[in-house]
Amino acid sequence: MSKLKMLVLMQVFFAFTFVLFTGCNKESKQSKADVVIWHWMTDRQEAFESLAQQYYKETGVKVSFETYAPTDVYKNKISAAATADLLPDVFNPIADKKETASYINAGFIANLTEEMEKDGWKDSFFTKALTQNTFEAGNEWGVNPGIYAVPLDVNSLMVYYNKDLFSQVGLDPENPPKTWPEFIEAGKVLRAANIQPFTSGFGEGWLIGAFAQSYQWNLFGKDGVLDAIEGKIPYTDARWVKIFELFAEMRDNKLFASGIVTMVNKDAERSFATGKAAMAFNGSWGVNVYHSMAPNLNYGVMPPPALTEEQGAKYPLLMFGGEGSSLFVNDKSPNKQKAIDFLKWMTQIDPQVYLAKETLNIPSNKNAAGDLPPVLKVFSENIVNTFESLPKIESWQVTNFININLQSVIIGERTPAQAAKEVQGEKERQAKADK
Repeated sequence: MSKLKMLVLMQVFFAFTFVLFTGCNKESKQSKADVVIWHWMTDRQEAFESLAQQYYKETGVKVSFETYAPTDVYKNKISAAATADLLPDVFNPIADKKETASYINAGFIANLTEEMEKDGWKDSFFTKALTQNTFEAGNEWGVNPGIYAVPLDVNSLMVYYNKDLFSQVGLDPENPPKTWPEFIEAGKVLRAANIQPFTSGFGEGWLIGAFAQSYQWNLFGKDGVLDAIEGKIPYTDARWVKIFELFAEMRDNKLFASGIVTMVNKDAERSFATGKAAMAFNGSWGVNVYHSMAPNLNYGVMPPPALTEEQGAKYPLLMFGGEGSSLFVNDKSPNKQKAIDFLKWMTQIDPQVYLAKETLNIPSNKNAAGDLPPVLKVFSENIVNTFESLPKIESWQVTNFININLQSVIIGERTPAQAAKEVQGEKERQAKADK
């Protein structure tokens, strides 16, 4: 037997053993709790427990929140528990739409549409909070139309900027760059003063891809994004080459922090929080992160700088975001209705206001977003400018190739045209494999 096969078998064995062991614990805990929720949000456990206690006092229903982290450990636990049919009453597979569809089609996730229609529950949410886990009629995965998750919060990704560093080099801290040329010029001024202009966790593919996607929507619009997914527009199209060129322009003007293509986001967050970088592309969760790292940090947020008409922009620049963390109800759970009732209570105004204040996240209930800190208020107001949920998604293989080639452009390993050609080659390989 090869070493690789032996390693795979060992991983399966240990995963199965782990599920059996934790499954026994789960049965024990479920005997004490009416609703068991598995999650990965370690920073929210205390707030969740407080809400659970309040709900118990009001209803007599006991809810138990169980934390498993980091996210890769949690995701593997969910996958193994599904295999053994040991999922809790409420969970999140932390998956893209395709993988979520597989959980739904296997009967592990309940369709919540009927419940959402009762008493205007659905109408209390930001529209974008629901779209990520809503499946439209005729979707490519064969999922029955409906809403399949309860959003706890919403998020979007924007560019944080250090107001003190901006002032230090003569940039207006109340008027950050709005267009790409202004952004590049601001970066040059910062670099000339020996300040790293821009950082982000671009070693994490999804994050560099999210930054690039804003410019895909800016250049192509919704129909063009879909046409690329469907293979009607090649990745060698001049507009895609332009997207790669944007990263080359940032590189040539020395905007990137040193080592950005291998940097995880936690390190990038630390760099921005300690004033080592003037701008950082990050999500709305960064408000909580920066508060814990540097409570007195003086910063603002701005959308990614839009391309100009001269640069070929024909559509509004949109941002990655919408639904943040959500919870799914196990359709096989004997406590299904109790789980739904608790999640409905948890997303009402008072619990949502409490969660927002305790965790510094944007509440999914739009009626609870009126009293947010100024920076979070900017994020919440920009939820309307996040990407639309699409009926189709690009394959993970092609998406991975895009992200890798963006990184390769940053380090000068490939030209923008070469990077675009590499992605198109992978797109064609996947098209052949699907036939």
